[in-house]
Amino acid sequence: MSLKAMVLLAPGFEDLEAVTVIDLLRRAKFQVSVMSLREDEVIGSRGTRLITDSNLALLDKQVAFDVIVLPGGQPGADNLSNDPRVMRLLKSQIQANRWVAALCAAPKVLAKAGLLTGKKITHYPGALTEQEQQGATISDAAVEIDAPLITGRSPGAAMDFALAIIEQVANAQTKSQVEAALVR
Repeated sequence: MSLKAMVLLAPGFEDLEAVTVIDLLRRAKFQVSVMSLREDEVIGSRGTRLITDSNLALLDKQVAFDVIVLPGGQPGADNLSNDPRVMRLLKSQIQANRWVAALCAAPKVLAKAGLLTGKKITHYPGALTEQEQQGATISDAAVEIDAPLITGRSPGAAMDFALAIIEQVANAQTKSQVEAALVR
């Protein structure tokens, strides 16, 4: 049985982050569902057009994802934050003790959902206000893991972020195999 990942995209997502995470999770044999808020095509902050597998309106509520991934980018992170369905989905995921991973500006979505209290996280410098950071310990590391949250700092950390997801949700051996094949 393969692990299931949802990569949730909103208009203005960070292109590099989304594509890197989707690619590496698929290399690790995750069943990746690329989802949008409403539309079948989503345009990133750098103009990349991605065709999604589905959207939240069509989401089968019975499907459990092992990890939900939120790429950052603006206005993508704000668009995710402003959707009440995203807030409910993330809270439900955490209540079920399943992973949520947010990169770059996307930890602001976790803040709005009230999921950062007592957690150690990282995020893009300046992406979260002081108020949004309250209750969290902020690090400038490339990736922070504070189960069941995984956060990443920036587009430059996208590969390390995706590999951390693979290691935490699958295992260290799968992460090592994917990383070795990348020859980095």
